[in-house]
Order: sequence, then C-alpha cells, then structure tokens
Amino acid sequence: MTLQDIQHQALKLPTKEKWQLVQTLLSAIQKDTTSSETTPEKTYPLRGLPITISDDFDEPMPELWEALEE
Repeated sequence: MTLQDIQHQALKLPTKEKWQLVQTLLSAIQKDTTSSETTPEKTYPLRGLPITISDDFDEPMPELWEALEE
C-alpha cells in the first residue's frame, strides 16, 4: 500500500476517527523525535582529515626553557 493509498483511505474516515489517527500519528512522531534527541549520535568531525605535522615540530625551543627558569 502506498502513501497515497493510505491518505485516500484516511480521508474516507469519519471525523472522529480522523482525529484519533492524527493523535496516534502525532504521538508516534513525538516519541521518535524525543528518542533521537536523548540519544545523541556519535560524530567525529576530525575523522578522515589528513594529519599534517609542521616541519619544525621537534626543533628545540631555547626560549621556552629560558622562560621556565625565570
């Protein structure tokens, strides 16, 4: 059954039953929405980015040692 079929059948329902359907769907949508908000997806924004290391990464920094002596 397609969505169009379901919509067509729902429109044939009496008003009271349409409201029951609306309430049922709204409840299900709220449950889906709140459950996905409470369980955050793990995202790793840096995953997949290339790692680059500066050429002078391991060069000595005498000024750092001098600052530590003060």
